[in-house]
Amino acid sequence: MIFLALSEDIFFKLKELLEKNKLKFQKIDTGDKLLTLAKKERPELIILEKDLPLLDGFAVTLLLKSDIKTQDIPIIAICKCNYKEEEIKAKECGSDEILRYPFKDQEILEKIWKYVKKKK
Repeated sequence: MIFLALSEDIFFKLKELLEKNKLKFQKIDTGDKLLTLAKKERPELIILEKDLPLLDGFAVTLLLKSDIKTQDIPIIAICKCNYKEEEIKAKECGSDEILRYPFKDQEILEKIWKYVKKKK
């Protein structure tokens, strides 16, 4: 299962791609809900962006990566801004991968397959 905590435009682009590749996902609306569910359900992968309500993507990443129970859950951070500082901050918080939006389908699929086991 992949958890997606993304704005609508990125979510819908990714939703089509994940469905086409038969990958299971769940949309999560807020940072605090993402944190709670990740601890409880332990997804294979989390894809998020910085701008989340209630708890931003940086804070969620930092909290998950500093908890022994969740530190091994891979996180792909989507950066919508073209600022190097945002990428640096995402990396410092513990993101495993950083992708700039807009991204190419193949680019994000390669990163997803790196962490998600293909089901036969």
